[in-house]
Amino acid sequence: MAPDLSGSEAAANTHSLLLNHNIFIKWDDKYNLGIPILDEQHRGIVTMINSLHFGIRYNYIENTFAPIIQMMSDYTQVHFEIEEAFLEMLDFSHAKKHRALHRELMDKLTHAGKMSLYNKDPHHFLDFLKGWWISHICSEDLHFRDYLLGHFNG
Repeated sequence: MAPDLSGSEAAANTHSLLLNHNIFIKWDDKYNLGIPILDEQHRGIVTMINSLHFGIRYNYIENTFAPIIQMMSDYTQVHFEIEEAFLEMLDFSHAKKHRALHRELMDKLTHAGKMSLYNKDPHHFLDFLKGWWISHICSEDLHFRDYLLGHFNG
């Protein structure tokens, strides 16, 4: 259910809340890998996580939860394929390990999405996504940043 925007005082309060909404995950340039397409995709993932958070917080989630899960799954699959192509192309020594992490994450993302839909608990999916962001993108992906940049800049 959407916030009630009727009535001038209620509308002003709701408007203020929506405009001053705190972003769940704020993008920081320290997350950049230096590969424009991968950085853009990572920002896209953050945007979807923030959209889910906004939907939960302001009760927009009822009709958007299943599409957000599907969109996140599809987008993540495309992102992983592109990221893995970079790793393979540059003969990154840990490419197979990183690909295995991606497969494991896709399995976990699928499971978390299904369980969240089944239990009608979008918080579970949001918690999974935040943990994934912290452990994989902010940690694992940064391990190969210097290697990739060395190939592109060297």
